[in-house]
Amino acid sequence: MKRRSVILALGAIALAGGLHVQTAMAAEPLRIGLLLSLTGPAAPFGIPERDAVEVLVKKMNDEGGIDGRKIELSVYDDATNPTESARGATHLIQQNKVVAIIGSTTGSGTLAGAPVAMRYEVPMVAPNGTLAVTLKENKFYPWVFRSLSGDLTNTAVMFERAVAGGAKKVGLFYQEDAYGKNTADYIAELAKKANVELVETATAPLKALDLTSQATKIRNAKPDVVLIQASAPTLGAAFVRAARQVGLEAPMWAPVGLGQKSFIDASGEAGNGVRIVLVANWDDPGAGLQEFGKLLNAAGKPPQGFGEVIGSNALFAITEAVKTIKGDVTGRGIRDAIEKLCGIKTYSEGKMCFSADVHDGWTGELLVSAEIRDGKFKNLK
Repeated sequence: MKRRSVILALGAIALAGGLHVQTAMAAEPLRIGLLLSLTGPAAPFGIPERDAVEVLVKKMNDEGGIDGRKIELSVYDDATNPTESARGATHLIQQNKVVAIIGSTTGSGTLAGAPVAMRYEVPMVAPNGTLAVTLKENKFYPWVFRSLSGDLTNTAVMFERAVAGGAKKVGLFYQEDAYGKNTADYIAELAKKANVELVETATAPLKALDLTSQATKIRNAKPDVVLIQASAPTLGAAFVRAARQVGLEAPMWAPVGLGQKSFIDASGEAGNGVRIVLVANWDDPGAGLQEFGKLLNAAGKPPQGFGEVIGSNALFAITEAVKTIKGDVTGRGIRDAIEKLCGIKTYSEGKMCFSADVHDGWTGELLVSAEIRDGKFKNLK
């Protein structure tokens, strides 16, 4: 009897020890890396992305985490430098032991970090629209997803909405870089298919301030509508101001990248009437954005543009995937689970939908059309 009591006691101790180990394992945090541009030219996008993710993670953790498992964030500033992005991906994976990465803010940063993520089998969810990020030709394609619609989708939506009123002659201004050239070439294709004439194009480097000659060139072509393909608010605003000064009266449409308060401020009164496609309109928000805006404002992080939305979309892609995983959560497991996510609603318009063949999580349904009126974006019905 004594021997049996000892065995039972030892068994109880072992069981308690096993439960303790299981509890400890359950308490192990879910480590997610943020590889974002918190300094450098892309900081106006990267900082809101970080702020939004941190606010939401705090909310999730306060509510118990994911099935009782808290989320732990590791933040790395790539300083808008692709070399630093690659270094940061390595650091987050090797030193911080993250199982998924949100980043980078820029397409070039994502392209630099993606081979590292592939090597260590850690999925990346990219909050940028750069076309090359999710091309299937990339060896790292299986490991990279996008938390918004891609540049070509965004460009097609802007073009279609701009000519929907019957415009037959289009003028185009674009910035002199890969983004500007690629989207300009795509607009030329879209115009040809739609039997719309691209009557004039003009370009300028990112840091240009005086765009009088470009605006005059387009004005003289007498377009029915003008498309602006610029991602830098200062450049887009410089063109808008020049267009008004030279008497360019055709309606102007701006792209997703200019959907920020800084573009409105830099445009001044010249911005009134400019139309734009937006990922998020904080001036005229829908129900989802209203809820998200309350969270951000309560945390002292008032929304600035679309960075908050695409950062939160990236976080939801990861956390929703983790919720479907039974057993150990690994980078490969998260990657496989993201490819099966579809129909998930977030704070943005449209719904998240991925598959093995589609790593762009959102379609053009994500985008709303708006017009600048008296210093604010007002949705077009």
